[in-house]
Amino acid sequence: MKKLILIFLMIHSVDGICQNKAYKFYNGEGDEISRKHFYEEKLNYKNFPLYFESDTVRFAVLFRREKEGILNDSTFQSLKNYLNTFKNEQIDSKDVIVINYLTGVPKDEQNRNYNTTWNIFDRDYIRKLNRIGDISHFWISSLDKKNLKHFYSNRIDWKKDSEDVIPKLFFPYETTYGYYIIINSEGKYYYALGEYGKYNVWEKAEEMWH
Repeated sequence: MKKLILIFLMIHSVDGICQNKAYKFYNGEGDEISRKHFYEEKLNYKNFPLYFESDTVRFAVLFRREKEGILNDSTFQSLKNYLNTFKNEQIDSKDVIVINYLTGVPKDEQNRNYNTTWNIFDRDYIRKLNRIGDISHFWISSLDKKNLKHFYSNRIDWKKDSEDVIPKLFFPYETTYGYYIIINSEGKYYYALGEYGKYNVWEKAEEMWH
């Protein structure tokens, strides 16, 4: 992915491919792939397509929807120190960390005054997480809380990731509605891009706890 970060340093994401510009296709490791391979693989649920553009070229990239890895000790401790600034109760050494990271919210949804039906906001979501094991949960967004009325900001204390710590550590590109991250007590992490529900988080949290 480091190759892509360099390629797209001055490029922003877009919703689709513009036919008026040349375009190139890549996998998530930054290797160029054929147009045919891109379109054959983009519908595979394991893949997550994103589009970027410069002044003259558009890029279509197939990322892996799910990723696992391990944070080294210093990075893991730095992340916990950062997360601890968001709440009074500190993360315990045996806790599993669950982060719902919200980004890429369309402008029209930032102005909606009614609540989304997304089931991660059901009241049983956090209750069930807490029954799985010792969980430290965080609602984090790249947006200001005032723009998140549609996402229950009246009862959820959204914290703004003003230092971009989450995308710097995990997935650096903006995706519609973000992603969720689970980190066990040893720094092993998992994230899933794109649409997800509370059942996905519960299942993975249970797996990471045991």
